[in-house]
Amino acid sequence: MKPILDLISLHSYERSGVKAALRQLLAPHGGFAALAPGKRVLLKPNFVMPEKPEDPSCTHPDFYMAVAELLLEEGRQVSIGESPAFGSCEKGLRLHGVYDECRHRGIGVVEFCDSRKFDGIAGDTWYEELSVAAELQNFDAVINLPKLKVHQQFILTGAVKNLYGCVVGRRKFLRHNLCDNDPLRFAKMIIANADAVAATLHLGDGIVAMHIKGPRGGRPYPLGQILVAQDPFAHDWLQALLMDHDPLKLPLFQALEPSRRERAQGAAESLFQTRGLKAATSLVPSFRTDISFSPRAILRSAWRLLKFKMRR
Repeated sequence: MKPILDLISLHSYERSGVKAALRQLLAPHGGFAALAPGKRVLLKPNFVMPEKPEDPSCTHPDFYMAVAELLLEEGRQVSIGESPAFGSCEKGLRLHGVYDECRHRGIGVVEFCDSRKFDGIAGDTWYEELSVAAELQNFDAVINLPKLKVHQQFILTGAVKNLYGCVVGRRKFLRHNLCDNDPLRFAKMIIANADAVAATLHLGDGIVAMHIKGPRGGRPYPLGQILVAQDPFAHDWLQALLMDHDPLKLPLFQALEPSRRERAQGAAESLFQTRGLKAATSLVPSFRTDISFSPRAILRSAWRLLKFKMRR
């Protein structure tokens, strides 16, 4: 059976509407029961940095809470987990105004603190051994809830890149720096990381996407789409088509082994063509493709973290 790839149009974050759209999108594929089986489910949104709900850099709270509500209605045990570049998962939920609701509904809040090592990229000095959050092992299924947006180092960030948030704490910045400014080397590490997380389902929040600048500080763009995929690479190929980018020019797909790339391409381009979809051709940001987290950048990052803590 081919991995599922689909999408549905939606232009509002009104929660009941998001739930209805998700039911409609998932029902033909067996719903959550088929796509994310198990009792304990972890939702992994994108909290690149805790911000208010209207900020387009993060997965919208009514998007991930709609997913949580649908799972709770099925009798699941639901948690939300993240390791933001700055702050914490709890701070993200508080700024989104849903922390108390999570506690009231029995939705767990998971801070990624402990690491589980795994074999990374053979022959790569710095990436031969990698790690993801050990807390992932406490769940039967991980549902990935990326924000569809641009990224000034990685061009686009979607399902695959969002799972890099499962790396604990400041290790994310260190691993950026260790790629020696090589986009393909970094992309290979991102792919290995996503494979280790092994999320069973990817639901992309493209109701309001982000363009011009990323992974934060960009502008909202009304893409009006929710993506669903079992294969994160098919998800990201479709996202690239929607955002008017040639996927073959992205480091992610240049680094992906050909057989996996061909499967993602076939699924995404078939859906794009049969649905008569059109690219958001007004997305015209100026991108950088250099992946560079130099010591100076890390110091700037530490300064931003200090300012973030002071103002909270």
